Amino acid sequence: MDDWQRLYEKHETKLDQLYDDVEEGRPEGLLAFAQEYPDLLALSRYGDVTEESLLHMAARAGQTEVCQLLLELGLEPNRVYIRAGYSTALELAAGEGHLETCACLLNAGAAVDGLPLSVCTPLYAAALSGHEHVVALLLTKGAEINRLHLRYNDSALDAARGWNQQAVARQLEARGGRSISDVDVADAEGAGQSIVTFVHNTAGWVLPAVFSPSIEVPDTSLHISLLNGKVDYKLLFTVGLYNKVPMTELFICLPGDWPLPRKEWPAQGPWRFPVQMLERLGIQTLECEPLQEGCLLLRSDPAYADLSWPESVDALLVVDKPWNKEGDQEDIPEDEKVNLFILAPVKFTAKGEPSGKALTALVERKRKASWKALALDADC
Repeated sequence: MDDWQRLYEKHETKLDQLYDDVEEGRPEGLLAFAQEYPDLLALSRYGDVTEESLLHMAARAGQTEVCQLLLELGLEPNRVYIRAGYSTALELAAGEGHLETCACLLNAGAAVDGLPLSVCTPLYAAALSGHEHVVALLLTKGAEINRLHLRYNDSALDAARGWNQQAVARQLEARGGRSISDVDVADAEGAGQSIVTFVHNTAGWVLPAVFSPSIEVPDTSLHISLLNGKVDYKLLFTVGLYNKVPMTELFICLPGDWPLPRKEWPAQGPWRFPVQMLERLGIQTLECEPLQEGCLLLRSDPAYADLSWPESVDALLVVDKPWNKEGDQEDIPEDEKVNLFILAPVKFTAKGEPSGKALTALVERKRKASWKALALDADC
């Protein structure tokens, strides 16, 4: 990054003129610069790696001809603007309603949904601002209509409704768009619904199933609960493992902005870990036996070593955390109880893996820990 900043400082005057040429649609200025300084085209604004690229600048301004030229000169269509929530050029163009620019970027290979760490999708950005034609284009190109915004954990339909973009809202509804406030009426009496209802009433709002990632475990699904009805932390949990006795379901607490995979994202990456682990443990539960409190799932265990563990996590500890601060409100017969186990992240001390009394003490601490302390670190 220091090298980039030195390059910017060395060529500051010409780069600032280039920014004006790009944003104001002067391709001749861009071509002249590219002929003299081709290696500087990849430089982010001001030489700051977290800032926007030339393609972001052109896309936001709706300069389609300049965008096309930048792409022909080799700029990457899916490069992210880190400071703006890992946004892509397509997201910026969509948010401003630049239909031709969006089409240009899509034709060049821009990811229609943005990248895994993109906080806001192009569809969400277009819906928020009421750009009907851009919304239609993105849907035609396969945009995932019910992908969640990573900070607000709501959908494009929620954004359209919230900003009174009625035409866009109707368009999304007609194509299968859902709101996080929708109730899955068809599942109200379904198998496992009592677990979902309990989590909804005790931990926080459980989103409709359509917003959850899929899991390849027989008769098992994943669900998302926004803890305390807010967006700071969320629970990803299973429903279906209760079919094995003793009955259990598994929960992982995540930061509210943790991206949950929905489509064909890269096979590796720490953001995939929660789904990978729940899938692995779900199969293990149904084919072997359920987990018990105090079980330590080690990163080094060959059964889990191939998963995309976050760097800061050495193990997951199975904890039976109390769900009601006031204590259980009713006695449930033993044969009807379902153990709702939290998989709490653990970072080993210099002493290494805890055992015996140290492990018992750790379980007790994790039982009493806040959701913040139980959440995986967002070190993706």
